Amino acid sequence: MKKSLKKTLFAGVAALSFVAVAGVSSTNASAKSYAKVTSNKALTSDATTRNVNFNGTNALYTKAGTLKGAKVVATKTTTKALANAQTGKANLRAYRVATTNRGSVYYKVVSFDKQYRGWVYGGKSTSAFAGGVASYATTKDATAPASTNTYKLSSTSTTANTTLFKAPAWTQYKVGRAVVDGKTLTSTDAYKDAVLTFNKAVTTSREGDTWYQVASVNGSTTNGLVGAWVKASDVTTTNPQSDTAVRFVLTDPSGNVVKTLDYAKANAKSGDTLGSLKGTNGSYTWTLSSDVAADLQSKINAALSGTGYSYNVSQNAATLAQAQAGSTVTLPVTKGDVVYQTLKPYVATKDDVTSINPLTANSKSAGAFFKGQFTEGSQTIKIGELVHTDSDGKVQSHNDSLSTVKAYIDDVKDDKDTALANLNNDVKEYAANFYLAPANISTSDLFSGTKGSAFSSQDVLNYLAKHSTLNTLKSPIYPVFNADGTVKEWDQLNLNATSANSGTFGSSPVQVVYTYGDGSAVSDPFSATNNGSSVNPFEQ
Repeated sequence: MKKSLKKTLFAGVAALSFVAVAGVSSTNASAKSYAKVTSNKALTSDATTRNVNFNGTNALYTKAGTLKGAKVVATKTTTKALANAQTGKANLRAYRVATTNRGSVYYKVVSFDKQYRGWVYGGKSTSAFAGGVASYATTKDATAPASTNTYKLSSTSTTANTTLFKAPAWTQYKVGRAVVDGKTLTSTDAYKDAVLTFNKAVTTSREGDTWYQVASVNGSTTNGLVGAWVKASDVTTTNPQSDTAVRFVLTDPSGNVVKTLDYAKANAKSGDTLGSLKGTNGSYTWTLSSDVAADLQSKINAALSGTGYSYNVSQNAATLAQAQAGSTVTLPVTKGDVVYQTLKPYVATKDDVTSINPLTANSKSAGAFFKGQFTEGSQTIKIGELVHTDSDGKVQSHNDSLSTVKAYIDDVKDDKDTALANLNNDVKEYAANFYLAPANISTSDLFSGTKGSAFSSQDVLNYLAKHSTLNTLKSPIYPVFNADGTVKEWDQLNLNATSANSGTFGSSPVQVVYTYGDGSAVSDPFSATNNGSSVNPFEQ
């Protein structure tokens, strides 16, 4: 037994020695090279536009995956599982971006439950999330209950708050329970008898839970709880159906509830039908009286106002006539006269938001670059001379200096530093008047509604907030100069939607005002594109 063990050990050591020698030989022949980080900075766009999801194609690392010492935080198998997880805890927020000397982009992300944090490959451009992550909407629009419907919390507690949230649970990073009068709500007992109405609804993308946003509390729209969110399953209706009325549930083609309407004809009793059977030529048919048909059509029209849907009572009279008081009937509704409202973008002067200028789409031939010119002192600064593009905006060649910039600075006798700062500020302010056409916009992404119905300024801002490429536009890429006329770096601005006008669907384009801060350096400017989409939500 001992002799056998010794032989086994000897054979193992010999094999290990062979592997070690082979390993040394391989290492000497080809030493592994690692990437290096050339840029690493915080993402500053609106946090809600940085919600992302794994694609499951790349692992999560402690640092950019191609850097020396990078360790796996989550394998591709794990990221794929997280991508398909049915809990909002797996949602991710991106908060830093790094670029390597190989042109690769990496994003630092954290899961909403903070269980996963690290770097994931993000493609070759910082203009949009790509590679192992993609932009992710944590909620989808749903239909809110009718404003006439009232509700109460199904249960309350004197020691805990598990129902009222500032945003639907796990749909925004670090956004938790409702805040009332500046304090986080830790008890729901104060609202045990409160009568609530709701004006907005969403469905969480992962769990599929429907949440309602509070519109009023005991009839007040200024109560501190207004704006909080509660899960639909945590409230109970306070206006149950009468046994003398028919409850019509109006649903879209997918079966989602658009509106609910209770209808009772005069002097109805429980079990009465809305219509009656009438005999004609030896047969019987269900019919509605003209006054009931007209009254019901009027009430359905009022319920569907502003939804874009319609329902024709006369074409469905036989079905409606059989509806009994005390019963619930589902009616499929169809899209009405829907129009897509265009937007007219403006940009506010950085230091005076009351002064605005029209925002213009950068031309296709200019590509992703600012190509304007302007006069400083006696010099005409032609920015377009720096980057030469073809008719499709693709970069053909580029220069790293402008002699006119150097000439302008040389002409200044006194404070050259101030002159250079003013020049660079002028370049930025000129570039801020243009935007790159948003990509990946389809007809379903447009701002739509029933023709003639009104929308508020907040409706416009809410629409933009759901589309990150519209809520935050990108300016053309522009140069930042040194005093000798050379380009210090190429910068780009985030133009953020901050205000909008109200209006009526089908009318003239509605004004949206964008503001901006300081520019951010573009790590790989000459690979940037300005492709846009075939569908444009902005006025041409």
